[in-house]
Amino acid sequence: MSNLPPLRKKTVEGKLYERRAATEVVILECLELTFDELCDRAEISARKNPDYIPSEALVYFLRQTKTHNHDAQFGRLYNILQKRIKRVCPRSEFRIGDKDGANANLLDLQEFVLDDFAERVMCDRQTYEEKLDGFEVAFDHMIARRKDDALRKMYRRDKPTEPLEYDADGDIPADVEKGLVELNPEKNSFEDEITYRFQLQRAIGSLPDDERRVITMIFAGIPSESNDPEVQTISTILQCEPQTVRNRRNRAVKKLQAILGTEVKDAH
Repeated sequence: MSNLPPLRKKTVEGKLYERRAATEVVILECLELTFDELCDRAEISARKNPDYIPSEALVYFLRQTKTHNHDAQFGRLYNILQKRIKRVCPRSEFRIGDKDGANANLLDLQEFVLDDFAERVMCDRQTYEEKLDGFEVAFDHMIARRKDDALRKMYRRDKPTEPLEYDADGDIPADVEKGLVELNPEKNSFEDEITYRFQLQRAIGSLPDDERRVITMIFAGIPSESNDPEVQTISTILQCEPQTVRNRRNRAVKKLQAILGTEVKDAH
């Protein structure tokens, strides 16, 4: 057990978030470095490089800069993390609403994720921000969740009379969490669950664009189709027939099953 300060955010079962053991090992190693040495290593972007520092560890060191009130050190680490976010979340616009009409909304996912991360970091500079804890557990997974959250927020703004249910942290709603559990046939530890969900997000990211968009919107809570013409659905957003959405969903599910080596119990 390391002497690093524990995280404070709790799961719905009341268990504290925990950093991965490998992350803590890297943090303890980096505590022996000077700040310049730490930043030089942090600039390494190749994950297979033995000197690569995981983003989770950099978030830890970013949060520690507030204890000695050194803005220059904070700024250098923050810029490195910004570059990493841009690599895992490339700039892309997502159109929701009328395809070319005045009601169309353009969402820049990268900008949303960067702003969201900045807000959490700035809050943590003033006090302890539990919403930042997840980034010390599974950084890339949290970035993927923020992208999903962006789609949910845009959909809610596009159809305010049909709001989606999601918690105050922007975390995955309970029904989607249940769906993720159903995808995973084993009841694993919290760390294993985080790892599994990260693997799921990476698997979804490997899908072709048309299939990935369908799966992402399903997880975002957007219905595939509806008898109510006022309800925004996946088929209306993508400007395609409901059957096309079902076909893309089914193809995506089969690919996810093959990648994850498990069975998707609820493809809907």
